[in-house]
Amino acid sequence: MKKRYALVTLVMLALLAGYPVSTLFNHEEEAVSPYVPMTKAQKLEAAFVDWVARHEALGGDHNVAMALGWSKGLSDEFTRARGRAELDLIDGEVEIEVEDLGDPEISDVWLVDNRGAESTVLPEPGDDLLFVGSLEPKGDGAQLTADVGDSLASFEVDLVVVTRRGQDPLESRVLLGSSSLFQRTYTRARLGLMEADEDDPGTLLKALDAFGPQPVFASALVPSFDPLIEFGADLFFNETFDGNGRTCGTCHPADHNFTIDPEFIATLPDDDPLFVAEFVPALAVNFEKPELMRKVGLILENNDGFGDLANNFNMRGVPHTLGMSLSLNPGSPADGTTIPPDERTGWSGDGAPGSGTLREFAIGAVTQHFPLTLGRVAGVDFRLPTDAELDAMEAFQLFLGRDAELDLSTLTLTSEVAARGQEIFLAGDTVGGTVAAGKCNGCHGNAGSNFPFAPGNQNRNFNTGVEDLADQPADLIDPANNPPDGGFGTAPNPMIPNSFGDGTFNTVSLVEAADTGPFFHNNSVETVEESVGFYNSDAFNNSPSGQFLASIDSGGIGIDLEATQVVAVGAFLRVINALENIRSADETAMFVIDVNNFNDAKALLELAIAEVDDGIEVLDCGGLHPTAQNRLVKAKAAFALASLSFIDFIRDFFITEGLVFLEEARQDMQA
Repeated sequence: MKKRYALVTLVMLALLAGYPVSTLFNHEEEAVSPYVPMTKAQKLEAAFVDWVARHEALGGDHNVAMALGWSKGLSDEFTRARGRAELDLIDGEVEIEVEDLGDPEISDVWLVDNRGAESTVLPEPGDDLLFVGSLEPKGDGAQLTADVGDSLASFEVDLVVVTRRGQDPLESRVLLGSSSLFQRTYTRARLGLMEADEDDPGTLLKALDAFGPQPVFASALVPSFDPLIEFGADLFFNETFDGNGRTCGTCHPADHNFTIDPEFIATLPDDDPLFVAEFVPALAVNFEKPELMRKVGLILENNDGFGDLANNFNMRGVPHTLGMSLSLNPGSPADGTTIPPDERTGWSGDGAPGSGTLREFAIGAVTQHFPLTLGRVAGVDFRLPTDAELDAMEAFQLFLGRDAELDLSTLTLTSEVAARGQEIFLAGDTVGGTVAAGKCNGCHGNAGSNFPFAPGNQNRNFNTGVEDLADQPADLIDPANNPPDGGFGTAPNPMIPNSFGDGTFNTVSLVEAADTGPFFHNNSVETVEESVGFYNSDAFNNSPSGQFLASIDSGGIGIDLEATQVVAVGAFLRVINALENIRSADETAMFVIDVNNFNDAKALLELAIAEVDDGIEVLDCGGLHPTAQNRLVKAKAAFALASLSFIDFIRDFFITEGLVFLEEARQDMQA
């Protein structure tokens, strides 16, 4: 009651003091992306600085590597070949190696510099094309070493393309690759300031213009990525690329943790673009499997080419896009899945086309999910993104979610059950033998997605036997339309009939898991406890990963948890998920304090409320922390009141109240 009187007093004093009404009720009608004010976090600037240091240590632009592969959307024929390009962009040296090439007529190597703001990523008339040379046979593959001299002095390598002999990239495109946003940013700076000291990355970056409509600088040393993130957010949620009406946000909505599930799908109107296969005749067959989409949340993917749409497809859930900056680094050659991709995307780690980078992920997504017909002809059924659009969407996705790993060695939880789950997660089960390192933490380091025993936050692939689970929901509902999923790669798998891949899938982060189910690539289980229980199953313990764990266990077991221990690990995962919900809601709400545009403030507060709702649900479903749940309910109410206020300082008052409740909830869960 005292707080309410205090608020009324603030309003009355403001009015008596002649506070300008036009400022007091600051209600600007035009709204932009709700993520615009959040870009002040400068997450990408810090990540870019780290990247520059690593890049310079490896030789800078004397040593630029990118994978080469079939590109869904850019390649004009399918191939299982893959390769690697090593470029010295300063001295002009090029080395190419390709494996499993098969056809010797696939031989000519080109570099492409896309020209013009309206030019798409596809090689087009007017682009600069540089012929490097022809591959020479080497075993079952081919290689090329060439020196193009100073031809790259003002040439930005947007694409490396391997074509058929005697044809240029306008006529033929078989293998393609491109570099990441940070590499492109660094090279653009270098090309724009060749006379500067190349040993000083700070000097090199001073002259770099941001990709937005006006150059904006976060500091004297690095560019601000804010305009690029803003542009990327707008593209992600609003751009249809002249296709069937879908956007990236159709399957990755911001208010549902950037994923979809059957419960969310059931709330959508029948004319939602997600359901285009149900009302667009040209997409009625072999574009989606509507029953599996609606009942299991599965989306059709042609991971191995568009040559046989009726038979060559997989059904997969929609992975969220949170915290991707922490999960992209691929594993070492030890897991056999490094070249390509250059980055881990999708459920099997090879979700992006070409070189397999997050930047290129949008190329495959637009080609796969946005077309007007199954012809999938660029410029007819959709338009491909431009280079600037690809950069922007990569920047936005890198911006989303947390940008730091947890440290479970210092995390102290107040729930006895969750704390026991943390102990099991780190130390392994104690029913049978013991191991030196925790069996959960051994793949999900600090509950993230990375292998903890290798440098560089490597996200590795494993065969955990998920495909061998009995009675998968999709099999029970429509077995004819749920073919085996071979996981990583495009080669036929003799161990899994009618599938392609080596049977492995990449590791996902567990911090965001509890509120982003269903679980695994096939949405085979619903709750986080069921996903933990999977690792007790024969499917897992008989899998290559389960057998490996048994081989290093002094008791010779893989994983064998009692039911109460499964619940404890589930409680641990629920609590760290709720803590991440609080962190995200806090971060989002904090930005609103400096926002004057009412619509922007309201949109951001709605995202904060969605995070709070997730935290409440995650804890409630596990019967955890009722006091913290009550405080989260109060935080939600405060943010809801703030979202209704046109008056800046009143909105800020309620936001501050909500932030206090968030902190109290956090303290209830974490000592």
